[in-house]
Amino acid sequence: MDSSQSLHRSTSRRFADAILFSTAMMWGINIIVFKHAIGDFNPWVFNALRLVFATITLGILAWLEAKFWPKPVGKVDWRRVLAFCFLSGFFYLLLFVKGIELTTAGNTALILASMPMWTAALSFFFLHERLPWITWLGLFITFVGTVIVTTQSSGPVNLAGEFVVGNLLMLCAAITWASGTVVSKSILESFSPLRLAFISAMLTTPLHLALVARELPGALAAALEPRTLLAIVYSGVFSTGVAYATWHAGVRAVGGSHAAVYQNVVTLVAVIGGWLFLKEQPLLAQVLGGCLTVAGLLLMRRGRR
Repeated sequence: MDSSQSLHRSTSRRFADAILFSTAMMWGINIIVFKHAIGDFNPWVFNALRLVFATITLGILAWLEAKFWPKPVGKVDWRRVLAFCFLSGFFYLLLFVKGIELTTAGNTALILASMPMWTAALSFFFLHERLPWITWLGLFITFVGTVIVTTQSSGPVNLAGEFVVGNLLMLCAAITWASGTVVSKSILESFSPLRLAFISAMLTTPLHLALVARELPGALAAALEPRTLLAIVYSGVFSTGVAYATWHAGVRAVGGSHAAVYQNVVTLVAVIGGWLFLKEQPLLAQVLGGCLTVAGLLLMRRGRR
């Protein structure tokens, strides 16, 4: 009996690891797909259209969760819900879309990898979470790596150039996402992550559509081109919709600290993919900053176990 239970746990863990790895792959590929698609297509229209598919997907998944795995809903602070929605579903995406337009896929992935650092720092200041010394060391190392990538990974472009502007916008996006994560911590005591993601999409997708209302009719023909449509569907259905559900399923199975390691796969896939498919030549600053960022994150996760 014990042997059977041990085998079952081992199989479940391997399955969860496979799910988490697949999710990280989807997110890493999405950065490449997004960057490639907006090379000859309006990035704001691309973002708005993919969010339509994401909202539909999240709605179906949230309905399935409520039907087959219902959870009681506790008292909800709707002000916090609105704050989370506009931080993560609106302002973050505004910064992300403009940032990825102006920088490389590799820089995007490396800078977004700093999200756990900003989340930990904001949790310390606003939620008064205690952090062990090893986490502080990890925070510092990750911060140094992020600064190097943000300011030194522009190649021949100077500090006024578009790469650095894009890097700074992406850094603001990472901080904004981390702020939303901190706000969501108390909300998730009452809501499932999937339900919260769907509410966020329902509230903010119309705003993204409103931003491109004038450009949308003229862009629909180009959006229906097979390559562009495939990118929109992939980015919306899989990397934003399905991936959100699979990630949280994996986290429930193996825990947040174990799952967080797979976020490094996102960075690796995006950097290598940018090099292979987008002809983004890796620079020494990217390699150095990326290694410091990942090393710092591993120290942070070790300290927060």
